[in-house]
Amino acid sequence: MQVRPETKWKRDQSGKWTRVAVSPAAVAGPPAPARGSVVQPAEMPGVTYRVRIGKPLVGLAARFKVAAVASGVSIGVYRGRDVKPLWLSTSAVVKGLSMTQSTVVASLGDGRLCEYDIASGKPRNTSPDIGGIPFGPPLATQDGWVVTLESGAIVATTGQLSPKWRFIPPSGTFGFQGAQSIGRGTYVVGESMVYRLDSASGLVNWSAELGERGCVTPTVTAGLAVSAATGGGITCLDATTGKQRWRLGPEITGSVSWSGIASAGLHIIAATQQGDVICLNRETGRIQWVRTGIGRVMFSPIGDVKHGCAVVFVQDTDAGVTAEVLGLDLRSGRTKWRARVGNLDAAPVLTGDRLWIASSTGTLYAFDYG
Repeated sequence: MQVRPETKWKRDQSGKWTRVAVSPAAVAGPPAPARGSVVQPAEMPGVTYRVRIGKPLVGLAARFKVAAVASGVSIGVYRGRDVKPLWLSTSAVVKGLSMTQSTVVASLGDGRLCEYDIASGKPRNTSPDIGGIPFGPPLATQDGWVVTLESGAIVATTGQLSPKWRFIPPSGTFGFQGAQSIGRGTYVVGESMVYRLDSASGLVNWSAELGERGCVTPTVTAGLAVSAATGGGITCLDATTGKQRWRLGPEITGSVSWSGIASAGLHIIAATQQGDVICLNRETGRIQWVRTGIGRVMFSPIGDVKHGCAVVFVQDTDAGVTAEVLGLDLRSGRTKWRARVGNLDAAPVLTGDRLWIASSTGTLYAFDYG
């Protein structure tokens, strides 16, 4: 495996962060284990089990201690430590799943949503054509579901999957990520805008111009909505009014392409495709630590307050970096644990003490690190 040279950031007296080169030999760490060797438990969380399920499609979502994965033209549902599916459905190509304790709602490749009974796998309800092909899993709201279409439109349905409203931004183009729903608000992004929609009516409560293109879906926490844009800026907005609370510009963060942004207690974790992970104070935007040179970060990071981790997913085949999942300490940014996995086709999911990952090799990993 080729080792990527790592850089660290140093803050001067004025508070500005600059990159400082570090010798690759100093950061390479121990040599990678030979193929077929056993990874020591200290280097990774315990793997509860691995299940071969076939190549997954885009979308992996779960809540509680249940996980599901879109697998070819099938939906396989696994519970607890079982390695056999509770049920299997082959009704249509699946674009993404969302799960509760009693039901599964799937985005289907023919432009519909389908609700399945989690115990039997039998379809409960199917929506009419929602006017486009869904992009990723549907999003649960207080009184229904919201799905992002490949065309960029946002469609909301009732709990019975009847279409309720459709939102198309004035610019006609959305960012590359789906929506976020907290309480009565649904937050979506355009090329340079953040919108808060009323989840019941789809009306725009407020919109905010970030000044840069390529926005990522904001993370909403403690009355704040924090988003980032490809130009490098990170902006914190009041989640109720849309007024700016604080902002870090590209002169501080650098010009980067963000993979996503997440919250973890008082921390905001932002990751980039250039291999940077930045931890900020939620209230002030002050940089607390920076990790660089870890390889291209895939998907949005996950904030795990319970275990004091920022979970990130590195996949950089161009640089020869093997795909792996890293648990970074929230206080320092140091690596607490790491595990190698196959390349990812679907966003990982954290449920309680378990982390679910579906790799493009057709393996479903269940990491139990609680």
